[in-house]
Amino acid sequence: MTTGYSIFHDTIADMAWPAVDEAARRGAIMLVPVAVIEQHGPHLPLATDMYGAYLLTTRIRSGLAEAGIEALVAPPYYYGMNPTTGMFPGSLHVDRETMISVLTQVLSNYARWGFATQFILNHHGDPSHNDAIMEAIRSVRSDGVDAVYTMGGFVRQFIEEAYAAAFKKPLPLPPEALLQAPESDETKAQRARLAKSAVHVHAEEFETSMIMRWYPDTLVQEVDIEALEPVLPTSEQFDRAIQQGGWRELTPLGYIGDPSVAAPETGDIYAYDAADIVKAIVARLAGSSSRREEADEHDQG
Repeated sequence: MTTGYSIFHDTIADMAWPAVDEAARRGAIMLVPVAVIEQHGPHLPLATDMYGAYLLTTRIRSGLAEAGIEALVAPPYYYGMNPTTGMFPGSLHVDRETMISVLTQVLSNYARWGFATQFILNHHGDPSHNDAIMEAIRSVRSDGVDAVYTMGGFVRQFIEEAYAAAFKKPLPLPPEALLQAPESDETKAQRARLAKSAVHVHAEEFETSMIMRWYPDTLVQEVDIEALEPVLPTSEQFDRAIQQGGWRELTPLGYIGDPSVAAPETGDIYAYDAADIVKAIVARLAGSSSRREEADEHDQG
């Protein structure tokens, strides 16, 4: 089974405005998929990261519905930062100030419509891109919007490690603005069962498997994926390529990892990661509700 006819399917882009308004009045939360348009090797579409973010948010929405929590999915945001891969044709890159300004205004729009609680899910590991997301989150939070950077699974691991390597510090958000979904025992077991390679950076086994599983029509049919040679740099080589703009020298075809071992069933890892994020969001919302009730009781007392 694949998903959606487009990245607008199951988002507010396919809704009429009264339905959006009614959902806000019912207290629905907003899920915001964020990524970029970026080269993903010779075998995957430029929108691979965007498909990943969209897949996670739509599956999270379904999981929240089963838990009795209404959520809407925002139109995917994909004008981000690609300083490390911008030398490849097709990799769109905007400057930091532009990205922060546009994303901040987009999140502010959702808040103005009544969606004061927003969970932002990003599927692009570039440190500068992530730094811009966090600046936008800090900006809207200063205006009273409960915007939360939300991540889980191998995407979370890569984002955190790449950011720490680039900026020599952890993600600069307070706990109330950052939701790092813990990996369940089931997800760990499934990842160990499904994964055939150890390096998961870009257009590799996991991302290739995700496209195979959920968006097979976007695969480049002329490329024999099983014939692609693994690109397995050391962490020092990878960090140097990012910092010195040498990505294309490190990997002329654009991918890092081993896409040749990808398989459709391995793409189910995204479903397990989404389930873990659902649990984390449910717990966060329950905690927020409890704190509000305690505050109300204190005020009444």
